[in-house]
Amino acid sequence: MELPLPEYIEARIRQRPPDGLPVVPGSTPVVAFGDVRNATVATLGWNPSKLEFLDSAGNELTGQERRLETLSSLGAGDLSSAKHDVIHRVFQGCNDYFQLQPYRKWFGVLEKVLHLQDVSYYNGTACHLDFVQWATDPTWRDLQRAAKQRLIGADLPFLRQQLAQEHIQLLLLNGSGIAKACSESLGFDLTETQLPGRPAIRLFVGRTPEGVRVIGWNLNLQSSFGVSNAYINAVGMAIQQIHSRS
Repeated sequence: MELPLPEYIEARIRQRPPDGLPVVPGSTPVVAFGDVRNATVATLGWNPSKLEFLDSAGNELTGQERRLETLSSLGAGDLSSAKHDVIHRVFQGCNDYFQLQPYRKWFGVLEKVLHLQDVSYYNGTACHLDFVQWATDPTWRDLQRAAKQRLIGADLPFLRQQLAQEHIQLLLLNGSGIAKACSESLGFDLTETQLPGRPAIRLFVGRTPEGVRVIGWNLNLQSSFGVSNAYINAVGMAIQQIHSRS
């Protein structure tokens, strides 16, 4: 039986982006990559990539190339007053993301870590969440600090609700920047540990106020220079050992 669309998620989909910020035109908010209602493990990032909605030339993805719903695919000019079935299509597009056209080059790296926890994006036991649910152009790395703060300020309450109301038991933080922001924004401490014999790998361990176990690592697995499969496997095995003791 299909699970209902939670009211707080519908409210977030209807929420307009803050004025004057470079949200990808015609995009829709990505409330999760995968179905947050079923997942027990979630990875956390900054915000969706613009490549979820645009090709390398900046044109909107359409037809079989489209990854998520857009205003044009929905035939909608605005989501704030859209009919319920339109909102549900946005949500269903997020839920079905890994069964359609996932950005495998990015998510495939994190999937290696998830595999060692016996969960996967592709069977629905894991999902990906973001601080900010809007894709931006330019990308997060190139946004001005003030723009980042406004976007996080608008969307952080929704992330808190997801962690409080859903069944996420383990939240994985991809890189020290995400780990620091998560600790500061959600109001909990992370303890830093180092893997024996692997001085390059630092882990950050804690628990959110909602009781979710949090484990992060120091290098962004997709964008840090020199990240090897050995590093990824070592991180995955360390997470497995820590989480099994919690």
